[in-house]
This record gives sequence, C-alpha cells and structure tokens, in this order.
Amino acid sequence: MSQAEAWVPSWLQPTWVRLAQAEAAGRLPHAVLLDGPPGWGKRFLARQFARSLLGLTPRAPRGMAYGDEASDGDLLAHRDVRLVQRGVADSGRPRRQILIDQVRDLGEFLVRTAGAGGRRIAIIELAEELNTNAANALLKRLEEPGSGCHLFLVSHRVNEVLPTIRSRCQRLAVAPGNPDAARSWLAGQLSEGADASRLLQLVGGAPLLARERADSDLPALADAVDVFIAGGPADPLIRDDRDRADQLLELLYRALAAQVQVSAANPPSGALRYLERVQRARRILSSQSNPNVTLLLEDLLLGPSGWITARPAR
Repeated sequence: MSQAEAWVPSWLQPTWVRLAQAEAAGRLPHAVLLDGPPGWGKRFLARQFARSLLGLTPRAPRGMAYGDEASDGDLLAHRDVRLVQRGVADSGRPRRQILIDQVRDLGEFLVRTAGAGGRRIAIIELAEELNTNAANALLKRLEEPGSGCHLFLVSHRVNEVLPTIRSRCQRLAVAPGNPDAARSWLAGQLSEGADASRLLQLVGGAPLLARERADSDLPALADAVDVFIAGGPADPLIRDDRDRADQLLELLYRALAAQVQVSAANPPSGALRYLERVQRARRILSSQSNPNVTLLLEDLLLGPSGWITARPAR
C-alpha cells in the first residue's frame, strides 16, 4: 500500500484501487466523474489521487471546506493543477454557479506545456454547479483534452450534470461506508474526548463533513435547538451569520423530523407545515445572494405560526 493510499478511508479504497490499477496499466481515463452523497470524501479522493499522480506528499484527510487553502495549498501552488470551484461574488459569498470564464481559463491551462512530470490535472467541483455556458464550453475540453491531461469531476447530484458531460466521463460511484467504519475513522481524526458518534448524528452520518465541523460550535448549537424544540427561547438561535444559520436550519429540520416521526401514524398537520417552512427557509438561504438572515430566522422562529404552536402533543 502506498503512503497516499494509506491515508484513504476504507470506504474509498475500492475507488482508489480502480484508479490506481488503471493508471498502472496506462488506461487512466482523461475524464473521471466521481459521484455520491456529500461528506463521504469524494473531494479528498480526487485531491489525494492528483497528489499521487504528481508525486506530491500525501496529506491527511481534513475538512474539505470551500477555499480551504490549508488543505489545498500544495495543489493551488502547483503549476500543473487547477481547482475549479464557484468563484466569490462581490458580497464575499461563493457564487451559485461555475461561470464560463473559469472554464475558458481552464482550457488555456490544458493546452499549455506541462512541467517535468508531463501531466496536467484539473479538479472540477461540483460538476452540477457549471452553468449552461460553462458546461457547454467544458464539453469541447472533454472531447479534446490534450496529451497528459486528466480531469476529475466531483458531483453530489449526478442527475443534474449535463448528460453529454456524463457520457464523456468514466463514472465512478463512491458509495458511503457503513456507520461503524465512519465512526471508527472519525474517532481517529478527533482530539481525545471528542464524541464521534454525536458529531456523525448531527451531520447525518457523513464523516468528512463531521471532521470539517468538529472544531465548530455545532454541538452547542444542537443543544440550543433541542432546548427550543422543548419549548425554550428562540433568541439564542438568532444571529446575523449565514453559515451558522445554514447549520441551524439543517439541525432544526433533522430534529423536528425525528419528533414528527414519533407520531408517524398521525402526524399533526401543523408540524408538517412547519417542516415545510424550515425547508423553504433553507432554500431561501442558499438561493439568494444576500438574504436578510436575521429577518429570515425571526420569521421562522418567532412568528405566530412557529414551532411552539405546531409541535406534536406529548
């Protein structure tokens, strides 16, 4: 087992082996589409395999947060690597899409002469975030990638990727690992005393996402959500912080859904409507470039049709 492969979690090993065997046989596809649920390490796998191809020192799995230069510094500085992600808007927030100018820049990179290793590698994430013009521009590069070029496309929702892009890539489905493997791996990544099981529960079981959020206030925020659901105050949940609000709404939805499931045979209609409101708030938060976070949370948590009036009877 190579040093790079040793860092790869067990559930990613089958995909790694397929790629490594193809490379050893000289049959590594010029375009690979890695798809599967978020938080299970597809982005890390693409980066680690790129390091292996370029002879770079492998890195331990870390949070694959957007623009994480601490994790990606070696790749970002390498002349033969490009990471293509959503750019940053004037508001300072990531854009919703990958734009055509980014793919044009990628095209210029792919046709230039590679360094001593003779390879050029591009990682595109997420493939479903390419806007229409960017996706069409990428098609040409997939058809004529150039010698020594390898493109790794990462996708959480592969059905939203342009069909003509999917057809020009070798698709490798990255399946989640079993809960025990995820918990064991995460426990080895955390500091002593950290509760791997609870972190996994809070993020829906995805270990790389749990690792990313391990140093955040996620457990404390989850405690505040539980207090709110039990009838406590909403004020501690309301802050003008978009990233925190995104985590809050995710936690709130999961916790409320579990409460409603207890009365699954006859769930109160008010509780179901409130779950729909939480989902609608999540969509607003993710779709608008500069939403009023405080107003959004106040309307959801303090409004007359809030959870306190909608919750199931105990």
